[in-house]
Amino acid sequence: MQKIVIIFLITILTITLSGQIQPSIPATRSDASRYVMSAKSDALLMTVKVWGEVQKPGLYDVPIGTDIVELLSSAGGPTSRAKLSKVKIIREATSGPEHIVSIINIKEFLDTGNAENIVEIKANDTIVVPIKPIQYLSTSLSWTTQIINVLYFITMLDYYRTRP
Repeated sequence: MQKIVIIFLITILTITLSGQIQPSIPATRSDASRYVMSAKSDALLMTVKVWGEVQKPGLYDVPIGTDIVELLSSAGGPTSRAKLSKVKIIREATSGPEHIVSIINIKEFLDTGNAENIVEIKANDTIVVPIKPIQYLSTSLSWTTQIINVLYFITMLDYYRTRP
């Protein structure tokens, strides 16, 4: 009787857990999985990734033919900390496991309106908007200041605690 109860519990647990386990995503995606049909229209959309200093980083399904400025606009635009002169596009190579990395100067486009360097995004591209170098320094100093304040507070407590 105990064996039947144990087998029954294992079966119920297996059935319950099988609904919660997500299928694993393969390391490489086929070309077909890079495109989706729009729920609102009959447009074919492609999936791209936006990382870094934009208002809303994440995965985006955008229409084929979208350029990098349109994509960054979809992501809410750059933050004030973004270095727009070094926006990186990481694209899968057509043959082999390597990736092609391109640097785009969006600041030049914004300053001059010259769109010759504004490229069209391809399916499964990763766009990385870096942070300005001065922001690294600012962040480092912020942490340093906080650590110094904590040490100062501990020192003052120790001083007043041991004072006669």
